[in-house]
Amino acid sequence: MGSKRRKPKSWGSRALLALVVTGLSAAGVKCGLERGLEELGLGQGEDRPSRPSPSPGRTSSSSPPKGAPPKGTPTARPPALSPHLELGVPVRTGARAARAEAAADDHLMIKPQYALSYNRSRNVANWVSWRLDAASFGDAPRHRGKFLADSALPDGWYRVQHDDYTGSGFDRGHMVRSEERTRTPDDNKATFLLTNILPQRHDLNAGPWLRLEEACQELAQKERRVLFLIAGGLFDEPGRPPTIGKDVAVPGAFFKVAVVLEPGQGPEDIGPSTRVIAAVMPNETGILDQGWGQYRTTVDEIERRAGYDVLTAVPEAVQRALEARTDDGPAGGR
Repeated sequence: MGSKRRKPKSWGSRALLALVVTGLSAAGVKCGLERGLEELGLGQGEDRPSRPSPSPGRTSSSSPPKGAPPKGTPTARPPALSPHLELGVPVRTGARAARAEAAADDHLMIKPQYALSYNRSRNVANWVSWRLDAASFGDAPRHRGKFLADSALPDGWYRVQHDDYTGSGFDRGHMVRSEERTRTPDDNKATFLLTNILPQRHDLNAGPWLRLEEACQELAQKERRVLFLIAGGLFDEPGRPPTIGKDVAVPGAFFKVAVVLEPGQGPEDIGPSTRVIAAVMPNETGILDQGWGQYRTTVDEIERRAGYDVLTAVPEAVQRALEARTDDGPAGGR
């Protein structure tokens, strides 16, 4: 789809630590990372929410950090904020990144089970990112009871409730699937937080979306692959999106990206031939019996529609190759 504007890939550990401390929005990863180092004190496994950045200009700058090496210079791989963000924090692009309210609508939260960007205006996640491998699966039972409001959202923000979905005609659609977090009861319970849930038509949730989830489970659990996934809703249709409950926005479509590594590989082994599954599925009825393979697309297309640049820690040349290619591998799942 032509050349893409990219952000620098030279973040060091000092810059990443400053991101955690200052609580910049996910879009603000590219700048303003030199403040607040002396305030370190976040515990292991805590949510690390973003606070609004001091000015809109800070979140939209695309200039390289001062002292950054020239583009293309090999650099050491920076430490990830989370195992679920080893391929980088997705960064907003275009007009979305420059809006004054961008920080509250791109609120970074990191949990032991996944990471996400939350949108206060829509009351749903922009994206959820997670790692999946054989160790993700265990014998923990599925959480019973209602879906859970997320108390980690900032004070004063509306926390979506179980009953916001009741009678709406939409399923409570998981981004990180319940079955993908069965190592411990706490891991499974975390998938029922409503920050991990978006409104999905049942025919999507129990149809091609489920079949892609099953295909990912097969790759991780049976074939011992390591997957890095990101999923979310698409709101690129004209006008304001429909809502359910107390202003919970309903996406017109959903996307999922899965980077599939061979057994024994790590993020540093990702290359132009690495398998990347990218799919966009309509949030509609009448697709219950359809497979997921027909919805394959490119990462470039998902980025264009979502307004995010993903795989931001992957080298530029590799990104270009991976993101322009449509997967033609086996479409597993039932």
